[in-house]
Amino acid sequence: MEYHRIAFIHNDIEYSFIKAMNDRLVGYALMSACRLEVQIYMKEHNLRGKYILTGMAKI
Repeated sequence: MEYHRIAFIHNDIEYSFIKAMNDRLVGYALMSACRLEVQIYMKEHNLRGKYILTGMAKI
């Protein structure tokens, strides 16, 4: 497992969180997993609508 900081913008507010992700994910699979984690985060925090994924970094 690797820890990643994922950042996104929703309604002009930037959010970021840290998530443990499988270290075997690369390329498109990693990007898809990040987008899924953003959607889960938004649902858990009652955020609705569109978002812009602004960054992802291994920490």
